[in-house]
Amino acid sequence: MKKWVWHIGLTAAVGALIAACTAGKDTAGSSLETENSVAVVLTVQKGDGTPAARTRVFVRPSDFLAGANSLTLSDESDNLESPVVETDSAAGILNAETDDQGRLNLPRLKPGSYTIEARENTLKDFKRVEVTDSSLDSVSLKVAATGSMSGQVYLPEDVRSVTVGIQGLDYFVQTDSLGNFVFENLPAGNFSVVGFVYSTYEIAGPDGNVSAYNSFLPVGSRTVHVSSEKTSENVKIGVQADTVSKDTVPQDTVEEDTADVYPVVLFEDFEDSTYGWYTTVSKYASAKLDADSAGLDREGLVAHMVYTNDSNYNWVLMGKSLRGITDLSELDSVVFYARGVQDSGQWVSFSFDVLMDSVDLEKFGYENGKAWVNMSVDSEWHRYVVKPDSLIPADSTRNGGNIGWDKVKDHVTNLNIFGGGIGGPFEIWVDDITIYGVKDVD
Repeated sequence: MKKWVWHIGLTAAVGALIAACTAGKDTAGSSLETENSVAVVLTVQKGDGTPAARTRVFVRPSDFLAGANSLTLSDESDNLESPVVETDSAAGILNAETDDQGRLNLPRLKPGSYTIEARENTLKDFKRVEVTDSSLDSVSLKVAATGSMSGQVYLPEDVRSVTVGIQGLDYFVQTDSLGNFVFENLPAGNFSVVGFVYSTYEIAGPDGNVSAYNSFLPVGSRTVHVSSEKTSENVKIGVQADTVSKDTVPQDTVEEDTADVYPVVLFEDFEDSTYGWYTTVSKYASAKLDADSAGLDREGLVAHMVYTNDSNYNWVLMGKSLRGITDLSELDSVVFYARGVQDSGQWVSFSFDVLMDSVDLEKFGYENGKAWVNMSVDSEWHRYVVKPDSLIPADSTRNGGNIGWDKVKDHVTNLNIFGGGIGGPFEIWVDDITIYGVKDVD
C-alpha cells in the first residue's frame, strides 16, 4: 500500500467549518478577532509549559484541501515530513516560525475562517479560528505527541485510486487500489477527512489551442477524532457500491412506478451549495462560483458565476464530474434554468465532456472532447432544454474540442456549463439541472 504520496494543492470548497475547535478538545470562546491593520500574537508551548522555540507554523483557510490542485512546493518543505504549499497571503496561506520564546506575530488576515497549526517534529497542535474586523486577540497552541489514522475509501466505478485530505491542513495521501489509506502523524483533534479525485486534462479550446481542465470529484467525507499516541482505525469514506439500489428515484422527481418507463433525475438544485462543482478558465479570463439567492421571483439557492472574457476565444466554465465513465446513450434531454445580466450579447453553452487520462484513453480507444450547444441568455429566468439532436454536429476542425454526440454519448465523464460574452464582468445564475431518460447518473 502506498503511504504519504504527495501532490501539493490549493483550496477546494468542501464541507462546513467546525469553529472553535482545539486539538483533542472543544473550548468555548476560542475564536480570534482582529482588525485588518494589526498583527495577531501567537504563542506556542510544549507540554511542560516551556516555549516551543523555532517551531513551524502554518495558517490555512478552513476550507483548504491539500491535493486538490497542483502548486509549486515551498523551499521550506525540505526538512518536513509533510510538504507545504508556498506562502500566499492573499489566499490566507502563511508559513512561518516562532522565535526563541515560542512567539510569532502573524501578519494581518482577511476576515474569514482559518486553521493554525504548529509542528515541532512529531509534536503538533492546531486550532480553528474565526477572524473578524472588530478587535484583537491572541492565540495559543500547546504541541503534543501525534496520533495516526487508517481506513478505506469506497472507490467509485472505474476509479483506481483517490486522494484523501484533511480539510484545513496540509496532509493528504493517495489510496491503494483497494481504497486503503494511512495518515501516520496527525495532531490530536477532530478532522473533516475528505476523499476525492482531482485530475487535470488537456483539450483543445475554441481557438484550437490546448488548454487544461481541472476536475474535482468528491467521493465522501467523515468527521474523525484523533487522539495523541493512538490510532483511529477503520475509517470508512464514501458509499459501498453494492449497497446502492440501482432503482432509487430521487425524491420529488417522479413517481416510483413510472421510473422504469421514463427515468427522471434531479442532478443538481444547488440548495446545499456548489460543492463538487469546479471552475476552469482560459488565459485572460476569470471566474468565481458560489451559491446565491435566485432572485426575480425564483426561490431558493442557485449557482452564481461571475466571469470575464476579453474575446470570443476566451472561455470560462462551471462543471461537475460524474462518478466515473457514464453511459448517456438513452438520454432524452437535460433541462436547466438560467439567467444573465444583459439583454443581448451574453450566452451560455452546455456540454457533455470526455475527460480521461492517457491510460484510459489508450485502454478504451477513446479521445478527449465534447458535444455541446450554445444558447443566448438575458436578464430573465428561462428554461433551457438540451437534446442530443440539438447539439452542434462535429466538423473537420473540431472547433472547441467538439467531437460530436456519437463519440461521447456512451462514455461521458463531465457536464460543463460555459459562460459566454465579450467583456464583463458578467454574471450568470443556474438552477435545477434535471436529466431525463437516464437513471444511473449522479
